[in-house]
Amino acid sequence: MVVYSKWLMRISAVYALIGALLGSDIAGRKDYAMVPGHAHILVVGWLTLFAYGIFYYVFKEIGMKKTAKLHVWSSLIGGGLMPLSMLVYYKMENTATMLTFITTASILLVGIILFIVLLFFDKKLFQGKSNI
Repeated sequence: MVVYSKWLMRISAVYALIGALLGSDIAGRKDYAMVPGHAHILVVGWLTLFAYGIFYYVFKEIGMKKTAKLHVWSSLIGGGLMPLSMLVYYKMENTATMLTFITTASILLVGIILFIVLLFFDKKLFQGKSNI
């Protein structure tokens, strides 16, 4: 699970940089139309992926390994691409960009559901952790 942690945290750092650069651009141009995309890059791309990375670093013993793998991949794909597809959609509103935005948001939603499944149904997750 440490491999998942490493990649989730590394990719979240890239999104932190993208979010900071986009925020600087927004502030410099005083064009606030991209604020929703900027916020989603930071919250979904940076904070959420980083939190998932910390989760997999702390909880190394996971029984539902296939669910964890699906969670990581759907979070990386959905969490990484949804904010970017949102930015593209806001710049070019058409059917293709809307469908891309909906698809990536749906993938992100699957990742969130899989995380909840892990937290509630993985019997190995909290085994031997009396303080949690």
